[in-house]
Amino acid sequence: MTNGIYIYGVIKLSNSQEPQNFGIDNPAIPRVFTVGFQDIAAVVSPRPLMRYDSLEQEQVVQDLAIHNFVIEKAMERFTIVPIKFGSMVEAEAEVTEFLTKGYTLLHEILKRMEGHRELDVVARWELSKVLPIISRENSQIREKQQEIAAKAGNASMEDKIILGQYIERALTAEKTRYHQAILQALQPVAEEVGVHDIAGDEMIFNAAFLLATPAVDAFYHALDALDQSLESSVNFRVVGPLPPYSFATIEVKRFDRASIDEAREILHLPVDITAKTVRDAYHQLAKEHHPDTNSEEDSREFQRINTAYTTLQDFTENGLIYPQVYQWPNERE
Repeated sequence: MTNGIYIYGVIKLSNSQEPQNFGIDNPAIPRVFTVGFQDIAAVVSPRPLMRYDSLEQEQVVQDLAIHNFVIEKAMERFTIVPIKFGSMVEAEAEVTEFLTKGYTLLHEILKRMEGHRELDVVARWELSKVLPIISRENSQIREKQQEIAAKAGNASMEDKIILGQYIERALTAEKTRYHQAILQALQPVAEEVGVHDIAGDEMIFNAAFLLATPAVDAFYHALDALDQSLESSVNFRVVGPLPPYSFATIEVKRFDRASIDEAREILHLPVDITAKTVRDAYHQLAKEHHPDTNSEEDSREFQRINTAYTTLQDFTENGLIYPQVYQWPNERE
């Protein structure tokens, strides 16, 4: 299998063009070193070149653990901007190109993340304790339960469905109330908040908080006060301090040459292209194959032309490899 370079993250490092060995003494982790450009450096390892979306789940879990371990180890000494898990390039020269192309963006994010840490907070309640309370306090649920009880074994399925709907609505409303209370208590201490998806009936809150390092103690004090105000009805779990995974993860955008060549052929372009030649070729072909005035076959060709244009437009603007802030599938508060 061909070897490549795995990228964990980017750090600000003096004398960055001198490779730094991180000295991680773990036989499961390949040698970790840096590839630098000016005053930033990528933290990397030599790894077999592979596509991580094609690996077995067990291997993905193992490699993700290594990915996070190296980033968090680097965080002990440096401000680090994480790179999205599974990011690989073919050679060190591509790492340098990535840093060169993205220097302004990476430098800006490193500056913004300096002296900051992420804390992830998950809150859960115990349904066995919550449901009786909701049943007592919600008149709709209480009355429907009494109605069903009065019918003994003759309650209809419709009655039970309606009761279930009442309970579901009440739980959703209560979750929302708790969520807002937790956010209101903790958000003022943080500089940014990333709200993640809720998983399961017992999870009521799941969010990441970006904190200036001096604010970490204040955050824990706010969490303790919140826990007391909720009378320990909610179980909180805090993970961190972490690198800013939820706020500054970078994605390595990389074109393979075959896709560029294919796009050039579709637009009938030579090897050397510019933004103008791409735009001119697109406008000419789009006019010839526009679906409003042509056949269904031309409609399919129009889609190919559009895709090729988007690819080459991106390529002429950014080159074969460049960084982009990764957008996590969650909300921002």
